[in-house]
Amino acid sequence: MSGLLREQRAVIALVAARIVYAINWLNIGAIFYLMSGDLQTGVSGLGTLTSSFYLGVGIMQVPGGVLAAKWGPKKTVSLGILVSSLAVLGTSVSSAILQVAILRFIVGAGMALVFAPSVVLMTRLLGGKSGTGVGLINSAFDIGGLFGLFGWILLASVTGWRSTLVLSGGLGLLTGLLVIALVPKDGENTQFRFSTGKLVRILSDRNLIVLGLGSLGSNLGSVLISSFMAYYLQASLGETAAIAGIVAAMIVVLPIYTSLWGGRLYDRTRKPRRLLILSGLGMTTGLLVAAAPTLSAAAAGAVLGGIAVGPASTINFAAAKDLSRVEKEYEGLTISWVNSISLTGSFWPPLVFSYFAKSFNYSAAWVAGAAMCFFLLVPLFFLREDPSRFAKVN
Repeated sequence: MSGLLREQRAVIALVAARIVYAINWLNIGAIFYLMSGDLQTGVSGLGTLTSSFYLGVGIMQVPGGVLAAKWGPKKTVSLGILVSSLAVLGTSVSSAILQVAILRFIVGAGMALVFAPSVVLMTRLLGGKSGTGVGLINSAFDIGGLFGLFGWILLASVTGWRSTLVLSGGLGLLTGLLVIALVPKDGENTQFRFSTGKLVRILSDRNLIVLGLGSLGSNLGSVLISSFMAYYLQASLGETAAIAGIVAAMIVVLPIYTSLWGGRLYDRTRKPRRLLILSGLGMTTGLLVAAAPTLSAAAAGAVLGGIAVGPASTINFAAAKDLSRVEKEYEGLTISWVNSISLTGSFWPPLVFSYFAKSFNYSAAWVAGAAMCFFLLVPLFFLREDPSRFAKVN
């Protein structure tokens, strides 16, 4: 019983850390309307901050996976939480867009050390159920996203945007300490030696590259809605902070269920391609619907996007872990590689979106997002679903 209790506490610590992680990931998009005056910038500034964050979180995925393989997932997760939380606290006292952009890059780089090792830890604690483990991690992110997109915009409207970042950064440090205290120590494999050759094989694995590109297709829609919807509704349609926050939050509220549903479905079928393509088409449709300049269209687009992104975000990473069939020390690296392709590729859609919004209008920007999402579904048709066709990395 004591062992079961320790595992339950570890799961709770990881879920709590993931919730606060999501708040610090998403709250800038929610509170930027209030930040824009102090930083003297508009939608182009939001595009810069979003791009900077995704560049940091993307390019550090593989180094984070390597670190987890060599150093252990618990230590890597703890370091990432502490680094990103300190950078959030630094953002709270920044006064220029360049300062915030640099700090958002650091926040992203720190968060890159967290996701894949967390999936490995959660899967082990849940008895090897990769789909359920990823689903739980993603659902925790979506719960945090609700706080970050809806709760933080209301809180910032009352207390100011700086105090909300002090709060979320402080909570991040607290959850980092919980992970250090409650998650079991990394089991040491004295015979394990990190192999550069295996790293090259993982990075050149065709299936992982296809999954990463497929992740990018669905992920960029989620990035655009979570980063720009609240600002768009307030700055362009004149909606209140509460309305803007709840509409934007649909992109994370609905996946609380659909992430777990997608994970369970994947665990039963192990057939990711069809579900990933359907999810991508759903996201494309959501972005097209949001292009109509009305509140109802924006809400419908966010709802469609929220339904679509949940299964995709779970299945991509569960399939990466399973199809690669690597030793357990390299599991985090396979997930990191897929995540790296998806998140590094997400740095340019915010720049494209903000360019279209500033140069033309928001309708053109949403249509451009839909076109990018649809185009990136093509690689999924080349996904091989049978893991027996791939040799284990030895």
